[in-house]
Amino acid sequence: MIGRMARANLILEESDYVEWYSELGPLFAGIPRLREYYYLLSDLELNRYPDTLRKGEDPILISGEELSTTLEQIEVQFIWGVLSAFERIPTSLPVEAPYAEGNTAFWEGQPTPQAQGASFEIVCWDSSLTLFIGVDQWLASWLRKLYPDIRDLRNGG
Repeated sequence: MIGRMARANLILEESDYVEWYSELGPLFAGIPRLREYYYLLSDLELNRYPDTLRKGEDPILISGEELSTTLEQIEVQFIWGVLSAFERIPTSLPVEAPYAEGNTAFWEGQPTPQAQGASFEIVCWDSSLTLFIGVDQWLASWLRKLYPDIRDLRNGG
């Protein structure tokens, strides 16, 4: 079980280590453990919609394995979207789906995942940055290795 202590909120923007923002294929390829989660995808706006991420079907519940395979096969840019990560398939989905566009809570205080029971969330913000909300120290360490210019959200967001 992944620990609940010492959570971090990180922001990736103005990075020399990404070709274009919110393309999540390299993230999933660089951190294979992300395949172990189940993801609730919501508030999606993509540059293209593969079969597994059908336009208009929002929210979408998908395994990390299936999501990772999709992102390996097709370059998808998440213009807007929230990927809520769960260790197990959630027994119920949130009444109100997590959202990115128009959500000012990310920029105030110490944000936490919007979906109850989510281990962490990946937030794609208008193709210009990616937020990692509530990541454990193990994942934060991997993100810092993959993206050396990633910053703590409260100190640079």
